Amino acid sequence: MAQSIQLRVSRYSPERDTQPYFQTYEVPLKEEWVILDALNYIKDKIDGTLTFRWSCRMGICGSCGMMVNGEPKLTCATFLSDYAGDGSPVRVQPLRYFPVIRRWL
Repeated sequence: MAQSIQLRVSRYSPERDTQPYFQTYEVPLKEEWVILDALNYIKDKIDGTLTFRWSCRMGICGSCGMMVNGEPKLTCATFLSDYAGDGSPVRVQPLRYFPVIRRWL
């Protein structure tokens, strides 16, 4: 298995950006990691401006739902290693038909 994997994450700040765009990040590929772990790694270690919603991390509440390579998935229950086969980046986007809301506290 490869040592790392790329995530192409959709970014959009309505107050700053006219259109969503993708930003690519390289994260460690650990067998036990789910997509949510990779996103938290990006937020904690690479880019603190990344923000997303998640709550229970147990596949129950649904708040971490996102589009992963074009399919709706719970990122807390979707293993990163499932996407490591062909070497292409994993595309992560908001769920379709949900507005992007970013609140500054």
